[in-house]
Amino acid sequence: MNAMPSRSILENQVIEWISSETDDRAVERILWISQANDVVFSIALEDDKAFPVMKTYTEIIAGIEANLCKPIDWINSNIPLLEHSIDHDHLLLRDKAWDAIRDIVSDEPDCFDKKWRGIRVREVQEKTGLHKSTIYRYLRRFWQGGKLKNALLPHYYNCGDYGTDRAPGKAKRGRPRKFEDGPTGINIDEETKQLLRSGIRLFYNNREKAPLKHAYQKTLEKFFATGFRQDGKALVPILPPPDKLPTFGQYRYWFKKELDLEDSLKSRLGRKQYALKYRPILGSSTHESFGPGSRFQIDATVADVFLVSEYRRDWIIGRPIIYIVIDVFSRYIVGLYIGLEGPSWIGAMMALANTTMDKVRFCAQYGIDIEPEEWICSHLPQKLTADRGELEGHKPSHLIDALGVDVENASPYRADWKGIVEQQFRLINLRSIRFIPGAIKERQRERGERDYRLDAKLTLREFTQIMIRNVLYHNNHHHMQWYDRNEFMIADDILPIPRELWQWGIINRNGRLKKQPEHIVKLNLMYHGEATVTAAGIQFKGMHYGCDLALREQWFVKARAGKTWRVQVCYDPRSTDEIYLWLDEGHRFETCTLLEREERYMNKRFEEVEDLLEIEKYQGRHQEFNNMLSKIELDAHTKAIVEEAAKKTDEVMKQNQESSNQRIKGTRQHRSNEKMLNREQEAFKLSEQPQVPNIPANNVIPMRREDSDDGKAPSYIPPANKLSKIKAYMIEDGEEE
Repeated sequence: MNAMPSRSILENQVIEWISSETDDRAVERILWISQANDVVFSIALEDDKAFPVMKTYTEIIAGIEANLCKPIDWINSNIPLLEHSIDHDHLLLRDKAWDAIRDIVSDEPDCFDKKWRGIRVREVQEKTGLHKSTIYRYLRRFWQGGKLKNALLPHYYNCGDYGTDRAPGKAKRGRPRKFEDGPTGINIDEETKQLLRSGIRLFYNNREKAPLKHAYQKTLEKFFATGFRQDGKALVPILPPPDKLPTFGQYRYWFKKELDLEDSLKSRLGRKQYALKYRPILGSSTHESFGPGSRFQIDATVADVFLVSEYRRDWIIGRPIIYIVIDVFSRYIVGLYIGLEGPSWIGAMMALANTTMDKVRFCAQYGIDIEPEEWICSHLPQKLTADRGELEGHKPSHLIDALGVDVENASPYRADWKGIVEQQFRLINLRSIRFIPGAIKERQRERGERDYRLDAKLTLREFTQIMIRNVLYHNNHHHMQWYDRNEFMIADDILPIPRELWQWGIINRNGRLKKQPEHIVKLNLMYHGEATVTAAGIQFKGMHYGCDLALREQWFVKARAGKTWRVQVCYDPRSTDEIYLWLDEGHRFETCTLLEREERYMNKRFEEVEDLLEIEKYQGRHQEFNNMLSKIELDAHTKAIVEEAAKKTDEVMKQNQESSNQRIKGTRQHRSNEKMLNREQEAFKLSEQPQVPNIPANNVIPMRREDSDDGKAPSYIPPANKLSKIKAYMIEDGEEE
């Protein structure tokens, strides 16, 4: 490594050269120093026509050591450093100048080369319409001002007091009147000016669209009237003499002087009409993109064709949704989605996932075989321009944060911000859709004309095949004669065909394409949420899931032994069958499947399950009151039965002379008697007339004893077993046999 010289110079440093003979001085600013410390570019500060010049590093060092030059402090007080003190209009002029030159000055040291700089200046001329001298003046100001953006502020400090309002005095300002008796008006001071502003705001900038003369009249009536005159039921405003009132010419002068045309049009017509009829049409999206991948545009439309069902061709399923993602620089279509989802985040999610998908595999799913070079892209862009709606809110946050894609949402009624993708829908309709059976040829059918919906013949899959063929044609063969090729493309004989522009941009413009694994892109595009690990499974939106990782690491055992915890998951709202755990900060994932006991949720959408759970919860709350009423009724019947039974039992107990001990000892015999009675009543008898057992009035059943003297053999008594002993113990305790 070369040792640093004893003296050194720094970028943006100011060097003063002094002539020993004439004492003339020259001041220059160091703009750029090569890494090898051999080449230096500088620019003279006190020359209005200066350009960067190349010097050697050793030349300047030698001059410093020989006292021919020296570093000095150079502070330009005309360049403010804090933006809050700068006038808003000045900032707009500064930003306009910066937008014109920033692509030039960012390419150092190429921008210091005269020929290269001339080519880039001509490109900026074509893009902005600025004069060449204006662009060079911006460059010179930027370099001489220390490469600060604020050096491009307008140099109004060199001007006089143009535009400054003069303080009103006694003499009447303005041109004198032709006739002495004509109304001269008054000098407009700050208080009067404020009244005129209020009148313009109240009576001109409103939806009534009143003419300026009417607003002037109403302003005088409201702010300059000295009283009112009763005329019948009407109150007529009384105005001062004309020489005490502002004239209509003064009113019109201040109206034009302080007119905010945009605000006035919005107030009189409404924001929607302004955006539709008067918004600036300055868009040229191609100039915003340096190369492939600098900016993609995405948009959706409802195709003007009706389709039939894949499963039953006699079912008409309506019109499909078409999502297209297109590269702005080359007009290369990089992503496509044809389906029934959307326009919504799900449809946009599918289209963005398609941009990173292997297109050979994608086309093969629809029976179309292509070579890899026929549809090249499988990347993400640096910036993505979209409609407000699908890509607005928190859903695209992972697209921005994790995948590094900057999302820009177009303002309402600003279709020109994404006019490239909007144009594709028109072209696809002209090329193919209008000739497909079931296509909408006219928005309103004539009376008696056949309903075009009945002509539907294609399924969603077949329509997708046609759209893929359209994309392949557009990317590989569509000659865009209107495309503004720059001089480098012309020199390389590049035809304005999307694929050729794409490939040329990859080689020459260092495209901004980003490569991410397809599954990582899909994970970041899916919906995200938090699940809870419980003993019953990974709970998410009322359902329970399981996975191999949870079983291996004993999550459910830990949850039952301790506390539950939350885990990050992502999911596709169209299917409840699977959710996905985030692992290694999103670099890996684990698939969680719905548990078998949750089979009622299988093959459902998450919205359907949420609706079901909400309905069940509502039914539970609604039934809770009915349950309480039924329980009250049950308790009332139970109480009545208990009271009736207690009354009857108490009456019998009054006549019973047995002691409590005798009552308990008779439990076994009483139970046996009760059992015999119940058997007679409970026995199955299929005859039409059920036999009623002959029960003695005293409820005593005579017990038969086997007489051993009748000549019959005694009955067989089986040996005792353990079960018999257990029953005996239970009977003694008063339990059932």
